[in-house]
Amino acid sequence: MGISHTTISNAWNNPEKLSIELRERILRYAQKVGFQGPDKLARALRTGKSDTIGVIFNDSMSYVFIDPHDIKLMRGIAVRCEAQNINLVLIPLRKGASHKTPSLTTLVDGYILNATHNSAAVIQQTLTRRLPVVTLDFQLPQYSSVSIDNASAMRDIAAYLLNKGHQRFGIIAFSSHPGAQGMRHLEHAISGDNTLMLTRVNACREVFRQHAIPLSDCWLYETQHDEQHGELAAEALLTAHPEISALICLSDRFALGAVNYCQRHRLAIPQRVAITGFDNIIPEVNGIGLTTIAQDAERKGEIAVELLLTNGPVTHHALEYQLIARESA
Repeated sequence: MGISHTTISNAWNNPEKLSIELRERILRYAQKVGFQGPDKLARALRTGKSDTIGVIFNDSMSYVFIDPHDIKLMRGIAVRCEAQNINLVLIPLRKGASHKTPSLTTLVDGYILNATHNSAAVIQQTLTRRLPVVTLDFQLPQYSSVSIDNASAMRDIAAYLLNKGHQRFGIIAFSSHPGAQGMRHLEHAISGDNTLMLTRVNACREVFRQHAIPLSDCWLYETQHDEQHGELAAEALLTAHPEISALICLSDRFALGAVNYCQRHRLAIPQRVAITGFDNIIPEVNGIGLTTIAQDAERKGEIAVELLLTNGPVTHHALEYQLIARESA
């Protein structure tokens, strides 16, 4: 066409710099030869920007579309990305049944880490790329984060149950580190690389100790995060330790499983077993209102995108939470 590539670029990116006639002539010719406009991959190679952010999360790809908390979180992320014309890439820590660590070859401008196993290889790869990062539900000193005060929330739950007279507790929890499963008492501090789990469980231990509750009589069950494993955990805890009168579940999904077990075995809730959840994604379970912690997962996602795109000073944003007392406890 005898026109510079800058003029061609302006037809798409800065149309106000061209006359209407020239822009229309360029677009007509582009349509004739099948040119669809600037290639984003080529632009990214030239500018180092892809207009894409990566979201790294704990489990396989399908998990984010199953877990109600993550669905709300991703809605918040997606809404904010749409408003900024930013694309999303989902990056799981595990690739399906193979459990292989994915390689970080996708071109992105930064990462949101919704992954609490922070020693995972993917997390370490992420940090070595020196791109903007925002973490969710755990903190790294050099990066911004968004979270409620999980320790305070769990202290509220533990104190609430203690005020109801409970003294023997079972906790149903995510794994403290990949592959950790099974039962143990709370006499010894819990360690691992799942910051969210450690924060919540050790906050309960702290409250129990302050109230002279024997930690050797309180039990933790680590398991996979879904309703079925919550039910199996409740069965294991209450069968081995029938003196347990309260089950503290680190999620509403675990609590749903625990309620299912108790109802099937005619264990009255809360008279025989009190049950608490976390996240307020399942307000009622089989006709029983669930005592839980409410947090705004959607807003959490929105703030994470805002912090990532701004890439300003390190900010640890504390979301509000609420203890909601219902019939289950």
